Amino acid sequence: MSQILNPEDSHASSVDSNVKPAKPSRFKNRSRMEIVANILDIARTGALKTHLMYKANLSYTIVSQYLDFLTKAELIQETFNDPDLVRMYQTTPKGLKYLEVYESLQNIVVINVQRGMHRGSSDIFG
Repeated sequence: MSQILNPEDSHASSVDSNVKPAKPSRFKNRSRMEIVANILDIARTGALKTHLMYKANLSYTIVSQYLDFLTKAELIQETFNDPDLVRMYQTTPKGLKYLEVYESLQNIVVINVQRGMHRGSSDIFG
């Protein structure tokens, strides 16, 4: 029979004290805007769905959902390679505009963070 550890139990606290804190992951969670920008950037010159999956590090299901959304929003378009009828995805002019705006916002954030590093944290957050 398994035993449930009680946090008040001395054994439980000794077990917890021996557990090493988790190492910070080298991967960070991306925002939806960042994933959209990543897909649009990869598809600038046209890309297969599998290339988008691998380069954007997304599953088939997730990349399919994003492509459906991006196609409906007219940020990306499906094209077919005539000889083989291979489905490709290419960023539209509207998608290129999204990338332009996204990149300029990223630059503004970087500039503000660099300026904020010279201030105390209370100046930034308080």
